[in-house]
Amino acid sequence: MKADIITIGDEILIGQITDTNSQYIAEKLNSAGFEIRQITSVADKKEQIINILNQISEHTDLIVITGGLGPTEDDITKQTLADYFKSRLVTNKEVLEDIKKFVKSKGFSLNERNIKQSEVPENCKIIRNKNGTAPGMWFEKNNTVFISLPAVPFEMKEMFSFAVMPLLKDHFKTPDIVHQNILTYGYPESTLAEKLSDWEQNLHPEINLAYLPSPERIRLRMSIVCNKKEKAEDILTGETEKIKKIIGDSIFGYGDIFLQDAISPILKEAKKTLSTAESCTGGNIARLITSVPGSSAYFKGSIIAYSDEIKTSILKVPEKIIKKHGAVSKETVEHMIKGQLELLKTDYGIAVSGIAGPGGGTSEKPVGTTWIAVGNKDRIIAQKYTFGNRRLLNVRFASARALDNLRRFILGYDIV
Repeated sequence: MKADIITIGDEILIGQITDTNSQYIAEKLNSAGFEIRQITSVADKKEQIINILNQISEHTDLIVITGGLGPTEDDITKQTLADYFKSRLVTNKEVLEDIKKFVKSKGFSLNERNIKQSEVPENCKIIRNKNGTAPGMWFEKNNTVFISLPAVPFEMKEMFSFAVMPLLKDHFKTPDIVHQNILTYGYPESTLAEKLSDWEQNLHPEINLAYLPSPERIRLRMSIVCNKKEKAEDILTGETEKIKKIIGDSIFGYGDIFLQDAISPILKEAKKTLSTAESCTGGNIARLITSVPGSSAYFKGSIIAYSDEIKTSILKVPEKIIKKHGAVSKETVEHMIKGQLELLKTDYGIAVSGIAGPGGGTSEKPVGTTWIAVGNKDRIIAQKYTFGNRRLLNVRFASARALDNLRRFILGYDIV
């Protein structure tokens, strides 16, 4: 079965917002056995919306549309779809009740624009929205299903997962696509591919392999299109075991987690605590750690030692160390670890100091130079890295590397 995705909104076309909805929908549809034919963005203009629907509807089985369902004058999708499907807008009592309950729960007063959102094309099937005022709509025409959803991501995602996906599974018969995501960190993509070269050459012929890199991880995605799910899962399990023998120390998890998620059970099971002392990352490592539910069980706090004054006065880094070696040095981050362990009374610590950029670099220490230390009261390991000249990327790289170094330190793996 083929599927197309359409996003509607001038804000996407001019780059004001990033289209994360299409990514989410595509992933869900692919997992359900749909082949994604194309993703298209169009402006809030009736003729453009109708033109793209006419162009693609004969070539696909499913069209998912997001955007243009809000209460303002530029939200024209609903009226356009009513015209396209030769229908008229009528008040839907069920939708109106949903809107009344939602508005009341937020402490607002119902207004005419809210009430107007309860009008839907008479010939559509309603997809209820529990987190907003814009309902979703399901149409069918010439053996193609059209689904229109609001563009607000948290509204769309819940509607798609809990309402749309069950409807699609009932309506379409698609093959199973079984995925295994192996999450790695430590090696660049090229090095990882080289290490897995022999394995990849002998990979099971039914498996489709993809390398999906980001600053926080490299995801190895193995996929099988199948009719027998159990057989596919057995094949993927066998290949996963082979990979573990080659790069086991670099695998931190499976599915869709990140390094902060991976260190959580390690610290919880060991009943150990953690703190951070951050300079160039500005608290980003602490933010990642505390994004994990239950992190209060092991994370005590962070010192954002952005200035040398804080490094010396609070973390007790000797002034002579900074004068001699600089704030971005092995000696400084080692003392930052010692200071935070003493101050915050934790079992483990992470310390980071670097030159995030774009300025501040020298020939000896160019932009991107970062020292990362991890350790406990008995042992500290500090490692130097040079990430690049883009500030925000440097923060992301340093944060992920620090978390992985901690994971490796606790598990007894070599730090790379």
